[in-house]
Amino acid sequence: MTTKELLEKYYDIEMNNVFCYSATYLMDSPKKGYEREWREAGESAGILKELIEECE
Repeated sequence: MTTKELLEKYYDIEMNNVFCYSATYLMDSPKKGYEREWREAGESAGILKELIEECE
C-alpha cells in the first residue's frame, strides 16, 4: 500500500462520516446535535484531500 492509497482510504472514511452526520444528501448541513462531528469530519477530509493532491 502506498501513502497515497492510505490517504485515500482515510479520506473515504471521513467523507462517509460527513455523509452520516449530514441532514441532506447534498452534505451541506449537519443533522441537529451533530454539528461538531460534521464540521470536524469535513475539516479532516479537506486536509486529507490536500495531502492526496501533494502526493500526485
